[in-house]
Amino acid sequence: MANSILVRNRREVLSKDGVERINFVALDVLEKTGVAVHSEKARKMLAGAGCDVDNKSAVVRFPPSLVEECARKNDRAVVFYGRARKHDARLDFDHVHVCSDGNGTEAMDFEKRVRRASTKADVAKSAFISDALTGHGVNWPNVTSQDVPQGTRHIHDLQASLENTEKHITIATNTSVWEVEDVLELASAAAGGEDDLRKRPFISSIHTSFSPLKIEGESLDAGLRICEEGIPICFYVMPGPGSTGPATLAGSVALAVAEALAGNTIFQLHRPGTSFVFSCGIANLDMKTSTRAGGGPEHGLTSAAYAQMAHHYGFPALVGGFVTTSKEPDEQAAYDKFTSAVTPILAGADMIAGIGLLEDCRTVWLEQLVIDDEMSRIIGRMARGIDVDDDSLALDVINKVGIGKDYLGQRHTMEHFRSEFFEPIVSDRSSYDTWVSKGSKSLLTRAGDEVRRIFKEHSVDPVRGEVGDVAKALIKNRTR
Repeated sequence: MANSILVRNRREVLSKDGVERINFVALDVLEKTGVAVHSEKARKMLAGAGCDVDNKSAVVRFPPSLVEECARKNDRAVVFYGRARKHDARLDFDHVHVCSDGNGTEAMDFEKRVRRASTKADVAKSAFISDALTGHGVNWPNVTSQDVPQGTRHIHDLQASLENTEKHITIATNTSVWEVEDVLELASAAAGGEDDLRKRPFISSIHTSFSPLKIEGESLDAGLRICEEGIPICFYVMPGPGSTGPATLAGSVALAVAEALAGNTIFQLHRPGTSFVFSCGIANLDMKTSTRAGGGPEHGLTSAAYAQMAHHYGFPALVGGFVTTSKEPDEQAAYDKFTSAVTPILAGADMIAGIGLLEDCRTVWLEQLVIDDEMSRIIGRMARGIDVDDDSLALDVINKVGIGKDYLGQRHTMEHFRSEFFEPIVSDRSSYDTWVSKGSKSLLTRAGDEVRRIFKEHSVDPVRGEVGDVAKALIKNRTR
């Protein structure tokens, strides 16, 4: 499968007993404490399904049997279709798709080298670079358009994404029903019509809980509307261990699972068979700085554990990774991003979000997109493991070459080195003297050169011409 990582041997972080105990806690919390569901529409539906509903407090208590029944209704064959078929991402529990992340508000200007508020042009540029990256599978716009009226950002963000990538687009700025209607109209124009969008939905929609144990009504109602059109739902939960979740990782994972199961129950009652993706970003509170420790080892561990729980119920998982609190593409960014990504990838999480952003998913650097893509391909090579068969063991070749010779001229070498060895794009493996002779370029400089090459050489198939006209009309309507 293109743009994906095949994980042959998972390295799971929870024991079978651990999975069962987390499941018990999640169901117990839903039954005894419940979740505040601030949508009258959802509460009526839940009451009709046998939940204990207190409309005054909005608290809903969920019978375990209902939660488990609704978990079985989820669509197991989730596909994040690309605008181009070659970019279809099948969430088949065997492959990991690395995606960009996720509506940051700042950008490092690639030409002027200043940090500033993100613009529609930044949405477009980051989507274009991501489209060219072979280690990148799904486009969650890195930033949002801060240079347009707030009531039109969802339109501008989607338009810029559609025009600059052929990959699947995950939308997080349609947080109300009216925004959803705009998104559906614009996406339908790109697809060729509403029926075509239903057949191959190349967008998905992110909706969130508010930890601990609260689901706001406006975003939930928006999600209920968009799922009616067959659009996959990524239900994103973010309990922070030590702040909005228990300090213990297991406790926060259990809380996150409870919130996700509550979300799925609502969506499956509304539209059975909804493609529902367990999604999370669980990073603890740093007790010294009182900030979110995005990219710490706990982030990777909770992402892996949450993905394992999702698979236990039969859901695909979108989790955080490639995250850092570093302010620039430095050594800390490298080890933070690797630490938070390698664990969930090796655990088989279906999607890992985070490439391209710094400052805990706040600021996009185009160079960081390229660096993170290289990192994802490195981890992908690790996840693929080692083939052991007659051809790879090379017994005949070993005996043929014999003692004291080399294998450079062997046909076996020519047939295998490209598939067997990781080939870097921006990492430098030359000698010191060669590196100096080529200008002693840093990793950041080499990544910048690759960004320039992509802008010069890469192309994206044009989106349907109707998209521009529809976007213009929608924007005009929202700025009256």
